[in-house]
Order: sequence, then C-alpha cells, then structure tokens
Amino acid sequence: MLACAYIPRHVSGYLSLISAWSGCPNATLNPYVAHLVELPKKKKSKLMYHQLEDGDQYRDEEEYGGNDVVQITKALDSFISETKIPVHEAKIVSSFLTINQDVCNGAVDLRVSIIFLPFHKHQRVDGKMENSMEGIRTINQKVIRHAPCSVGIFLDRGQTGFQQPHGSLSVQNIATFFSGGPDDREALACSKRILMHSQVSLTVFRFIQANSSIQNSWISDASHKGEEVVMAISSIGTENEMDNVFVDTFYNRYVAQGKASLIEKYVSDGAETLVALREILDNRYSLVIVGKGGRENSSLTIGMSDWEECPELGLVGDLLASSEMNFNGSLLVINNGTPRKMRPSSLHRQ
Repeated sequence: MLACAYIPRHVSGYLSLISAWSGCPNATLNPYVAHLVELPKKKKSKLMYHQLEDGDQYRDEEEYGGNDVVQITKALDSFISETKIPVHEAKIVSSFLTINQDVCNGAVDLRVSIIFLPFHKHQRVDGKMENSMEGIRTINQKVIRHAPCSVGIFLDRGQTGFQQPHGSLSVQNIATFFSGGPDDREALACSKRILMHSQVSLTVFRFIQANSSIQNSWISDASHKGEEVVMAISSIGTENEMDNVFVDTFYNRYVAQGKASLIEKYVSDGAETLVALREILDNRYSLVIVGKGGRENSSLTIGMSDWEECPELGLVGDLLASSEMNFNGSLLVINNGTPRKMRPSSLHRQ
C-alpha cells in the first residue's frame, strides 16, 4: 500500500490502518508512507550543483518539507519500534499541478494494490468539518481518475475515530456498507483483510431493494454459522450475479465461521436508506468502510444527491463525511482501480 501524507497529522491515521492490515498472518504487507511536498514557488537558480555556496543545499532541504519531515520520520520510527511492522518512508516533491502523476507513477513502480489519500477536510474540536488544504481535493480527484490501482480516501477523526489495534486491549467495531457494484466489492475485499486482526470486530451491512427478487436462505448473523448457506443468483444482470457470489463467498468464509457478522437492510429509496444509516451509526463504530460508486441510478439512493458536496466520496461517503450525520468515527471510501500504463516515477525512497 502507498499512504500519502501532506502533514504529520495525516500519518497517525495511516499507521492505524497499517496496523490493522498487518493482522493477517498469511499475507505479507509492504506499506509505504510518502510525504507529499509542494515544490516551492521560487526562481530557479542557474548555478550548477557544484557552484552552490556552502549551506544552500541545507536551506533547500528545509523548504522541501521543513519540520514536517522530522515529525513524520519520528512517528514512523516510533511505530516501527513499537509494532515491529516495517514501514518504508518516501518523499515526493513536486508542483501541486503535477504531483498526482508522481503518486500514480510511484504506485506503478512499487506495484501497490491500493493508494491511501487524506480527505481535504479535518474535524474540529466542536465536531464540525473544516477545510485543511483545498488543493488536496483536486489532487485526490486526479489520482482517482488515473490511478493504476484502487484508491482509498481516508477521513481520520482522531481520538474519536479508528485507533491503532496493535497492542490494544479493547476491540474496535468496524462497519462496512455494501449496496453493490465494483467499488463496494473492493470495499468488502479491504474489510476482509482488516477483520483478520484479533482486535477488530467487523459487521457488514448489505442494503437491498425492498421489492428485490434477491432472496437469501441464510440468516445474517455469525451465531448461526452451522446453518446451510444457499447462494441466490439474480437474473437481473451480471453485476447482481457478481455481487451475490461475492457476498456468498464472504459469508461462507467469514460469517459462517464466526469471524464477522452480516446484516441485511431492506430499503425502498434514499429516504429509507438515510434512516437506516442513522440507526446503524447510533452504535459505536470507530471506522466505516464504503465503496464510492455503489449502483449508478440506484433507487436506494434516490434524492440523496440533493445535498451532495463531495462527489469524489460518493453519495453515502459524502453523507458520512458531513457534520449532519453525527458520526464521529473515521471513514474510508474505496474506489476500485483499473490498471493503466504509466511513465517512470520520480518517487524518492528513503
């Protein structure tokens, strides 16, 4: 994975995700944390490197990240020492107009499966959301369009959100929302990786059209793991078939084995979906994982686009990121990526 941070505040949330993803003993994790630094806007020197006066290089390095570099490195060193999880540190120095290209090319070079990007807003002490760096939003949108892999936009809500599970005595409750489509399937795939951690409890909520022909014969609760699971394949189309197969496989491997829970929510429209979301969030979830796209023109989200502010999060993700939902947990919105050919990267490994 490649986690991109602009400031030290972005790093702590990423380290919590890395800690959770490292809980699977049968799959090796190779995480990178890249510090994205805006190239200072100044007149380029005509002097060659060997012509610089003493101290010039040092002053440039200070501008390329400044004290943030020290704080990020210190946070990574502390995490590695505490958890014994190796994390590679990198830096990307580029203009904000082209830094998205360096991120995507770096992902190609490192062969990462997912890129994590910070949300452009952060939560204030009073719970309201406030813009941190507006330029981040444009970069996020560009990376999503051109990424060679999946992309996750992460909104870390600090102390009220997802915490590092490694070494923790308490179990954190995580929810994943699934309504169908490639983004939701990728979100569920990410959730499967996290649930392997012993200090994580995962509940998947599947939203189904109330008058849908999909009828599953299994009961959505981990306590009924001994019951027979019958896969129902819808005749509506290929997407429905893929969704059902994906969920059925998840049920067989995890829910039926008591490792996760799966709950169905039957809704008719966006209003009922909103009510269901509020009921779910009344419970304490430190992290919610959701796919960006879901189903296009789905009746499950009719009317929800009326208050959409951040389309890059999708309809559900946009709601969960707003202050109106009274949700204090962290949010991870997953975009399923398509491999693309990129040019060589300028990613600097450290």
